[in-house]
Amino acid sequence: MQRYPEQMSPTPRKPPRGKYSRETYSTSSSSNLLMSVIKTLDASENNEEREREKLKIEKEYKKSDKRLAELVSQHDSELTKTMQLFSKISGEVDFSREKIRTVRENLQTCKQLLRCRREELKKLYTDAVKNKNVMQYLDHINELRNVNSTKFASTLQKKHYLKATKMLMNAIEISEKQLKAVEGLDELRQDFLNKKVHLYTRLVEEMNKHIYHSSTTEVLSNFQRNNSARISSNHIQSPFQRTTVRKSADRIEANTKAKKALQEISQNGYVEHDLEIIDDITLLDPDINSTYFIGIIVECFALLNKVPESVETMKVQMQFELLAIVEKTTSYIIDMRQRNVLGPKSIVENGEFNLIDVPFLELLDLLFKQFQLIAVAHQLTLKNYGNVIKRYQLNVKSYDLTDFWGQVQAVLQLLLTDYLDIQNTGDDEIRISFPEQQVNINTFFSRRKNTSKKTLFRFDKSSHTTDVVNSNLLDVEHRGHLRNLSNVSTSSAKDIITSISSKKRREKLFVCRPDPSLIRKIFIPMLAYIHTIESNANMKKNGQVSSLHDFLTTYVKESYLSRGHNRNLSMTIESLSKSQDAWKAIITPEEMKKLGLNRPLLQSCRVVENLIVETKQLIQDLPLYHEDLLKNVCSLLKTYRETCQAAYRGIVQPETEDKRIYSVTWLKDEDISRFLKTLPNYLDLKTANAKAKRGRLKTEMSEDDSPTQIQQRNVREAEMLTSNLGDGGISHHEILSDIGVLKELAILQESMEWFAYRINEFATDLKKPITCVSKGANLSTLPAELTQPIVIKDGTIKVLTNLALEFDELANICLLVLHLEVRVQCFHYLRSNSSDKFKDNNPNKNDTLEPDTKVLKLTKVLSDLDEAFSSTLHPRKTKYIFEGLAHLVARILIMTSNSLESLESHAIQQMIRNSLALQQTLSSITAQREHQLDHARKYYEMLYKEPDEIIKDINEKGPNYSELQYLQAFKLICQGRTNENGENLLTIYQQKLNHILGTKQAFGVQV
Repeated sequence: MQRYPEQMSPTPRKPPRGKYSRETYSTSSSSNLLMSVIKTLDASENNEEREREKLKIEKEYKKSDKRLAELVSQHDSELTKTMQLFSKISGEVDFSREKIRTVRENLQTCKQLLRCRREELKKLYTDAVKNKNVMQYLDHINELRNVNSTKFASTLQKKHYLKATKMLMNAIEISEKQLKAVEGLDELRQDFLNKKVHLYTRLVEEMNKHIYHSSTTEVLSNFQRNNSARISSNHIQSPFQRTTVRKSADRIEANTKAKKALQEISQNGYVEHDLEIIDDITLLDPDINSTYFIGIIVECFALLNKVPESVETMKVQMQFELLAIVEKTTSYIIDMRQRNVLGPKSIVENGEFNLIDVPFLELLDLLFKQFQLIAVAHQLTLKNYGNVIKRYQLNVKSYDLTDFWGQVQAVLQLLLTDYLDIQNTGDDEIRISFPEQQVNINTFFSRRKNTSKKTLFRFDKSSHTTDVVNSNLLDVEHRGHLRNLSNVSTSSAKDIITSISSKKRREKLFVCRPDPSLIRKIFIPMLAYIHTIESNANMKKNGQVSSLHDFLTTYVKESYLSRGHNRNLSMTIESLSKSQDAWKAIITPEEMKKLGLNRPLLQSCRVVENLIVETKQLIQDLPLYHEDLLKNVCSLLKTYRETCQAAYRGIVQPETEDKRIYSVTWLKDEDISRFLKTLPNYLDLKTANAKAKRGRLKTEMSEDDSPTQIQQRNVREAEMLTSNLGDGGISHHEILSDIGVLKELAILQESMEWFAYRINEFATDLKKPITCVSKGANLSTLPAELTQPIVIKDGTIKVLTNLALEFDELANICLLVLHLEVRVQCFHYLRSNSSDKFKDNNPNKNDTLEPDTKVLKLTKVLSDLDEAFSSTLHPRKTKYIFEGLAHLVARILIMTSNSLESLESHAIQQMIRNSLALQQTLSSITAQREHQLDHARKYYEMLYKEPDEIIKDINEKGPNYSELQYLQAFKLICQGRTNENGENLLTIYQQKLNHILGTKQAFGVQV
């Protein structure tokens, strides 16, 4: 619009209208003035007033006119400009009116023309709409072609799952909505549904791969690196094996894209198209790779409307995938061991594994590490499921980690069932307890009529069979063996089911032989695993106990201990009590060397001791059951003690009770038993044995054991035994004449003493706190009851100590019986029927060059006993048995003079021969000259002297014998002799002897 120059000046202002100056009128409104004039004229009575009023008004008018003229003169230029502007504006308005009039006329003309071409325009519009729809259909068809072409397959091959899912779901939506009416696309729609099933199966497999396989590869790789001395440089690196990788720009870009994609999915619920385009997924870091794919796959499940089905599939396939992990790890360990990667110490010559506990512990450790990583992957999966369910507002109940750990427990139970051989153990028990059926075997050989097999009807076409096949097919789908169930026929389904059942029947792989004793090596590590499972599953907060814990404790208590270890103990003790040869069988020389012994032991003692050692190790391996184990051991030791006591009674009293064994009868006498146990040689023997057990035996003789003291105690023992026996003899049935029996008794003594020491050592070890240390367990993961040292109750230790004392007491009884039996044998052969020795019918009466027959038998018996005891008893005990025996024999020989009726030369010579023979035998046994038998020999040589010579020797040398022994010698010498006065010489020498012995002390050796 053109601007005029006048418009640049200030716009003139219009003066106010209808207002009067305040200087002239008091009123401010013209209307008020007019009303006042009207009222004045109306109120005037004559013309004069009106004239005055008129003049007044005119006068005022003139003033106003004058004032107006002044104002006009003052604003003349402004008024001129205003008039000019008004005229211009008026012209523009007229021009605009004219243009509007022209436009209106044109519109009227156009309207008239449009009315004339209405049908033609309608047709063009309809064609345009049709063309637009056709273009949209073509675009949709192009999208469908992309899904049905190789582009979709290549997208899947590149693992661009989110892009492929969007393509497929967009195609399905188009085919079911925009192109629903197109009948020619029915086959394509079915193909899309099949692709949807295939994509869902592929996504499930990929999800399982990242949860169960990719996340656990690092465990096996680390295991191989830690145990292999050499690893091939060409070894294929797993995507989860953390190695130094070149940091390239592509790698950084790929990881950045993956992180951004995950962030977009979690925040917005969608991802930009270019963020998922990662052509080389190997550039992703392992942790980002797994996180990225799990997030993408869960988002794909949501787009496929398969979130409920995928959750259920994850729950169903848990156990199958965990079992696959077990099988894979088992095969891995077996392969490593076959290639000798784990070291030569783990394999024996035949290819069988040594240390069967090591492979199983390795298997459990590797499995649990993998299970923990799988739990982390499941936790990530659940987080993504939670975001998807919340974002899409789905009414779906997802699984939780409690379900996963429950499946882990079930898999571990199956694993323990196989490796602990629970199934076979249970079958054996059932077979043992199942009664044998009484079947007539003749019925199997009787002639029967051949019956033809006729099929009445078949079920393969029934609905029930179809349902069974379909259910089996669903199970196969869950296990990932089928890709598209819609095209599977009934026959092929049967073939698949048959192949699966045949796979199940294949022999299972084991890293070691199944053995119930494996529980001892895995118990503490399993408790650590259970503690971790219960912590991860939040069972501790609710006070719950895991099913795996119940399974493990129930198996240990009711199966392994009750029907295994405890039953073995009971059956062992029972077999020992029933077997007659159990107390004759001894350990082999190899076992003696292994135990550091030089004397044999009873095989039964060794067997029971092995059971105690096994129990001790069981307490270390199964610390929660130490009370039950020790209680059972104490009970069985009591039974074994009674069995040993019965065996002792069977040795010393094999026949009826009315026939007594004199040595046993003596030992039952409290006075004799107390006397023998208080003798210094017995006390020294027990002290020496105790020191020898502790390895601190001193070989030198005690300072208190002087030769005089040894002689005095031997004399006391001989006097006590002879006084207790009296003048009677001991018959043959009152002695243990069988050397084999005495040898058995000696072996029993050694065995009981050794066994008592082992029990006492076991009780001493139990006083120390027991710590639970295991190779396969981390103490930080153990429950509180196992991290604290286990303290055994004092009552249990006291019971074991008392049992050790009872076994030691039985050993002492056996030793004392042997000690007394040797002396009883001497009494038997030297005093039995002594009055018949020198009668006329005695065959040795005139044979003075040979000892008495029974003396010869005694020497042979003593030699046999020495030989038997030397091979069965410790030398200290053999010395204790034969020590002091010469004093007793000498005393018996001297006392034999009481049975002589007259002083005959051949009798004296024979007694001298007897003394020499016994002295020779005992000296060879004790390895020192037995002077006590010289004393007996000199006694009989003294009988050749006259009484005066004997009296003279007593006066000069002192008495060497007792008064009764001298009187017996005088009685034999002076028998029937008188002096010149007719007095009895015996009376005379008796008086002299009384006079001499009353004033002189015996400083010789008296027996």
